[in-house]
Amino acid sequence: MSRQDMKQAGNKLAEIFIDSLEFARGERHMSGVIPVRSLQRLADVLANDEGDLTWVVRGEFVADEFCTRQRPFLLIEVTGELYLKCQRCLGALPFHVNVGSRLLLVPPGMPWPDEDLQDDQADPIEALIEQPLFPLIEDEILLALPISPRHASCTLPEHDDGKAAASPFAALARLK
Repeated sequence: MSRQDMKQAGNKLAEIFIDSLEFARGERHMSGVIPVRSLQRLADVLANDEGDLTWVVRGEFVADEFCTRQRPFLLIEVTGELYLKCQRCLGALPFHVNVGSRLLLVPPGMPWPDEDLQDDQADPIEALIEQPLFPLIEDEILLALPISPRHASCTLPEHDDGKAAASPFAALARLK
């Protein structure tokens, strides 16, 4: 796939909306590729925006543990490689993305599941008739990132040997 095709695929994903309950009931699935550069909310944590991530969204409609009712789910999988900024040296830190999220769809007007009754393997979200896929996938990627990415061992950034502008506090120190 050429870069232009990938860019168009990323742009098309931003235009995809699903009826989340119907998607789950029909046990449908969709998949594609997201160019990393299209993930604008990740820009601050990335060392570069090269590469692509592969995504799959599946609908699932399964009986609860007592077989009293069917429950709708969205399963989101994202894989690929990102290059995060190391918080110590600010260099590129390879990070393998392997998202596997299960989202319980709560129809509008229905009560949200109690904390102790929630399925530990699924996070509840509101079921929407026009659920945009791109923000949902981007949210799951953001939730999978480490809070403070760092190399196992790295050095601090080198001093610039006086090439940077002098600190405004240096003049105050001379007045002492």
